Amino acid sequence: MDANIAMDPVRQLSILCGLMFIPHSVAKFTARAAVEKVFEATGLRPVRFFVMLSLLIEVVATVGLVFNVLLPYAAWLGAFFMLSAGAACYKISGGKWNWVLGGCEFHVFWALCMVIIAVHGA
Repeated sequence: MDANIAMDPVRQLSILCGLMFIPHSVAKFTARAAVEKVFEATGLRPVRFFVMLSLLIEVVATVGLVFNVLLPYAAWLGAFFMLSAGAACYKISGGKWNWVLGGCEFHVFWALCMVIIAVHGA
């Protein structure tokens, strides 16, 4: 492992945030009906287009964040994506904040972590 990665907390956060996208991407294949139901509830139509667009964004953000490829851009992309997902969760949850109730707090926290990466990552 590169000594810079081991010592740089922003780089560690970048890798962690990038890896966190993987289960979301996998869900687009393994839980397609549930994912499409969520997208339908948010009003994003055509649903399959937005599911595929979100998958593309997740893959680009994952590669950028984990492998330090255009890191600030990948972090901003991930942050805006998670804020959008948070807004969608807020809408379909009826305005709940707490993630265990379907709210948006997890998405907002994750987005803010990526803002830190975008601002401080190199």
